[in-house]
Amino acid sequence: MLSETKNIIRKITKGTALVSFVFIILISALLIINYIQLKSVSPIENNRVEKLIGKLSQNPNDEELKQQIRSVDLMTRKAFFTSEWQLDIGSYFLLVAVILLIASVLIYNSLKFEVTKPEAPTTRIDFWMKRSNERIWILSLTMIIVAFVVVLLFLSKNSYTDFNTEKDGLSANEYSNTNDVKDQNIQIQEILKKADNSLVNSIESITDVYPADADEKDFPDDNSILSNYPSFRGPFGLGVSNQQKLPTEWDGVSGKNIVWKTAVPLPGYNSPVVWGNYIFLSGATAQKREVYCFNRKNGKLIWSRPVENIKGSPAAAPKVTDAGYSASTLTTDGKRVFAIFANGDLICFDFEGKQLWAKNLGVPDNHYGHASSLNFFHNLLIVQYDQNKTRNLLALSTHTGNVRWNTTRPGHISWASPIIVKNGNQYEIIVNNEPYVASYDPETGNELWKVDCLSGEIGPSPAYADGVVFAVNTYAKLTAVKAGNPPKIIWENEDFLSDVSSPVAWKDYLIVTTSAGEVACYNTKDGTLFWSNEFDIGFYASPIIANGKIYMMNRNGVMHIMKTDKKFSLVGVPKIGEKSDCTPAFANGQIYIRGQKNLYCVGNK
Repeated sequence: MLSETKNIIRKITKGTALVSFVFIILISALLIINYIQLKSVSPIENNRVEKLIGKLSQNPNDEELKQQIRSVDLMTRKAFFTSEWQLDIGSYFLLVAVILLIASVLIYNSLKFEVTKPEAPTTRIDFWMKRSNERIWILSLTMIIVAFVVVLLFLSKNSYTDFNTEKDGLSANEYSNTNDVKDQNIQIQEILKKADNSLVNSIESITDVYPADADEKDFPDDNSILSNYPSFRGPFGLGVSNQQKLPTEWDGVSGKNIVWKTAVPLPGYNSPVVWGNYIFLSGATAQKREVYCFNRKNGKLIWSRPVENIKGSPAAAPKVTDAGYSASTLTTDGKRVFAIFANGDLICFDFEGKQLWAKNLGVPDNHYGHASSLNFFHNLLIVQYDQNKTRNLLALSTHTGNVRWNTTRPGHISWASPIIVKNGNQYEIIVNNEPYVASYDPETGNELWKVDCLSGEIGPSPAYADGVVFAVNTYAKLTAVKAGNPPKIIWENEDFLSDVSSPVAWKDYLIVTTSAGEVACYNTKDGTLFWSNEFDIGFYASPIIANGKIYMMNRNGVMHIMKTDKKFSLVGVPKIGEKSDCTPAFANGQIYIRGQKNLYCVGNK
């Protein structure tokens, strides 16, 4: 009989072989199904696109139909690439299972019997030991199935090579497909270009660079910026406010500490910006776009201005999904307010509501919709205009709208927003887009440095504190980069990763929130996790640090207020009573929150 040790090993290898065999059958079945699916979603056999193109030939000025063609073509190719990726992963699993099966059988057969004096006769027969022929058949059947699946994988691999996925925001080193698919994409793009020359008249055609005029030197100093809330996430876009004596308790239903509440005419995901006694928002639908100015003291609407009759603006709004038509937060320099919309319209008003200038930057080639917020540096309006085809960082005159510089950046599309930092004596514009977090000179647009550390569809903007930039995205890493030339990665972490909300850094504390409801506080110096907590509802709004506390509002409009400390300490959970994905603004000892329908002013009464 077998020795006890060998008997145990034989049982383990027998079990491993059986599990491997079942796993191989399951994976093979899934790969066959996925192969069939891959063939069914082939972009080069997309009858729906062909039918839409046929309709477009009859009505070449139908902007909505053009966007529909792009959306259908993009979704089909994404489904194609997803199936191809699944085939790749499945083939690796299949290979591992085959190796385990063969190894288990070989080990099992290599363990010979050791003949010893039997203690007692037995009539029990080991089915697995006595069925050598069956084992041969099982192994042979497995090899036949594997061979069949390998042939399918080979055929699928031969159906795609070298597709230019960069046009659609997909990583070219992640996917490949057929020259036929590439040709199909080129044909579709050529048809669309012929149907609408305004698509060619995009960012490149409006970026003639003009010198600054002498009367453009008036702009607010840093102290004025810090005492207001002029951009997305506050002064310089950093998510830190110097406001004091802020409320920690309120209730939108009962009216507790609600100073005022006013309806916002049109929807939008942009956040309030505040300068002096003025609050600015925008709203939009597919049919119209508007900019609003509210009185900070009583919430009354001072003026509302339509955004229309802009040269180059498309007749119909582009198709958007998650971002909507007015996701980008405005910015103001204390004399002018600037707004941008999903169709590429960029407009400037003075504080009295007079339009100073406007232009269209070209319809964004963006499958979710343009969402990057505006910022400004001195007399320059900073626009991060990332598309599937091009990634541009622009500086326009705040006075005239003329382009001062235009930098085309490497990488892929993003939905993040620029921040302005002062690193020593050098001002820098920091931006995120796959795969880089990068720095640019705000005076010239020249690249100062960049680090390859991001992947995926980038939504979070960078954070900054004490010379260190923090970049994060889900399915990537949280990376701390010492700014400089050259830059240096000082630590990384993969535990808690934002996908929509932006992180915020202040002194020793880095706060990260996620759409799953997770919150983490890290040490900015070395990445040590101070604490983490998980809430029931996720966060789209970005956290803000003010008055030594962290303000984080979840998607239900409930604010979670915590102490900025090395230990988790919840101060309060006040709520406005309606859902919100907008980041609050802080000014004059009050908090301004945009809900789905209303704008709230919260203050200590």
